[in-house]
Amino acid sequence: MKNKIKIFIELLVAITICAFSFNLFLLPTKVVSGFSGISIIINSITDIKPSIIIMVLYAIILVISYILMGFEQTKNSIIGSILYPIFVELTSYITPYINIGETEPIVMAICGSAICGFGYGIIYKLGYNTGGSDVLTHILSKYLKKPIGTCMVIVNTIIIAATLFVFDLQTAIYSIIAILIMSYVIDKVMIGISKSKSFYIITENETDVKKFLISKLSHGVTVIQARGGYTGNIVKLIMCIVSTKEYYKVKEEILNIDKNALILVSDTYEVLGNKWGD
Repeated sequence: MKNKIKIFIELLVAITICAFSFNLFLLPTKVVSGFSGISIIINSITDIKPSIIIMVLYAIILVISYILMGFEQTKNSIIGSILYPIFVELTSYITPYINIGETEPIVMAICGSAICGFGYGIIYKLGYNTGGSDVLTHILSKYLKKPIGTCMVIVNTIIIAATLFVFDLQTAIYSIIAILIMSYVIDKVMIGISKSKSFYIITENETDVKKFLISKLSHGVTVIQARGGYTGNIVKLIMCIVSTKEYYKVKEEILNIDKNALILVSDTYEVLGNKWGD
């Protein structure tokens, strides 16, 4: 129970960070990102509050997610989809009292995207998301087997294209810079700063997992004989080192091969020998 409360508090803090950064940095500079960016575009045309636009869009995407992904894949989006627009509304009453002077738009875009990226990274790491484009991002991440930050770039590229019909080219360029920074920070918060990951895998489909790692990814593997601490049974432990950018692809494919596989992943900061990285 205490752990659930701790996770919920961390979620609230992360959502507050994202909402606060949106109102303080991104909304004034018209920097678009995700469905929040769509709310900025619509707000500039209709003067409808961004929080209301976000809530309506999130409700629509939740229904679509339920139809396409099912309840289990959608349930962790419900809390964020409700809380984020509420916190966008609440923080909108605070940010006007913060004087940021005549800060350059590019500086605001960089600060806002970095702070948002940090907040989103925490949310994703907790196993939640804020709904909207996050749902689309997770769908792409699952089926394309790409990091969430990379998939966010794909989704936001489409949204940025729409800004060219409303805002000027400079705003679109600022948005591109902001999204790249945001995706980078998200990936670093979620999967660490190391360039490589060590996978330790125990699976009943040893042959298929090795074939995937060796044939499809061209990575070497080491098979270690291990013994269960409780049962005393002998098991095969597959060790493989992959680049951080391949993390999601490797994890998802192993689980596709054996959904009951035991996977341990650790950061690897240096690999020497065997022509690694050549």
